[in-house]
Amino acid sequence: MRTIGAGLLLATLSLGQAWGWGQEGHSIVAEIAQRRLDPITRQKIEALLAAEAPPLAHASVALASVASWADDYRDTHPESEGWHFVNIPMDRATYDPSADCKNGDCAVDAIARYTGILSDCSKSAHERLEALKFVVHFVGDIHQPLHSSDRWDPYTGKDDKGGNLDPVTFFGQGSNLHAVWDVGLIMRTVYDWGAYVVRPETTWFPGRDLGALRGGTPADWAVEAHHFAQAAYDYPDDGILGLQYLNKNRPIVDRQLALAGVRLARTLQDALRPTDSCP
Repeated sequence: MRTIGAGLLLATLSLGQAWGWGQEGHSIVAEIAQRRLDPITRQKIEALLAAEAPPLAHASVALASVASWADDYRDTHPESEGWHFVNIPMDRATYDPSADCKNGDCAVDAIARYTGILSDCSKSAHERLEALKFVVHFVGDIHQPLHSSDRWDPYTGKDDKGGNLDPVTFFGQGSNLHAVWDVGLIMRTVYDWGAYVVRPETTWFPGRDLGALRGGTPADWAVEAHHFAQAAYDYPDDGILGLQYLNKNRPIVDRQLALAGVRLARTLQDALRPTDSCP
């Protein structure tokens, strides 16, 4: 278990560039998924992870350890930046691949592309491991509302890059709207990481039709997340965000992290099911 301190929160929110859900958010999604994997899928993932670094004796699958790898990859591969999001305009409620994912350069197509590589036994272990890392990360990204949305200014013709260009103050700290959703809301919600990843099992999943919720396609998930961006953009004109904004949006964060984990588990199980003959 790890306690997240206020100092880390302030340091993280001051970063100029936002990184998906942030390391904690991606780790939460990966851990929720890991807890829902069947034993065969776990074994296959462990085998892929071992292809890069031999595991310790009795080591178990640790999806959280690779959940933020795609952000590090982006540092040296700028061509991968578009794979982390899909910019569905706020004035449209549907996904239009011809407009929102030109040349396959968006999270929707990236998930499909790397899921295909993960399930392909003709690919090398290294290629399939890399695909696993991408899938783990991008499934998390696409559930963040501001990774599935974009707001355009009709007067200037410019977009706000999913809230990255919307300056706000969050609990007295200067930031931008996208960073608040990537990091700030989670840091203000998750004080005990170990307890948070098991909380959905008792507080969110019971009574819900998980069979239906875990379904859908990446495009469906993007549209769903896009819907919640309306709440993200609903903030005071002065840009001062505090407890009221946190309390209003905490349930959305909880929901999206939980569903990302459930859907990631299903995605990995489906992708790895046909790989029994892989070397």
